[in-house]
Amino acid sequence: MALPLLSGLVDKNGETLQQAALLAYLKQGEEAQPFLEAITAARLCNQVMKSVSKEDQLEAARMETTLEIAKWIKEHPYATQGQIREEVMRQIEIFKQKIQHI
Repeated sequence: MALPLLSGLVDKNGETLQQAALLAYLKQGEEAQPFLEAITAARLCNQVMKSVSKEDQLEAARMETTLEIAKWIKEHPYATQGQIREEVMRQIEIFKQKIQHI
């Protein structure tokens, strides 16, 4: 449970935390070095985990599929529920093909 929370924190605030740690290191010297090392190591580990897990590529494929569905619905405002369902299923099949190659 703590790993996803830490990963999310590093994703959203990693650069800011690293800059704060660097500033502390510059002002306080060796005393702040462990904080800078910990933040830098966390960011590095997070990037390695993402590249190994292909999380970014999967999220991009998900987002692309969602946007394609939204675009189709916007372009076809009078589509029936059946037509929308067919388009969603078609986009899901395309998504499945994309993620097989990731």
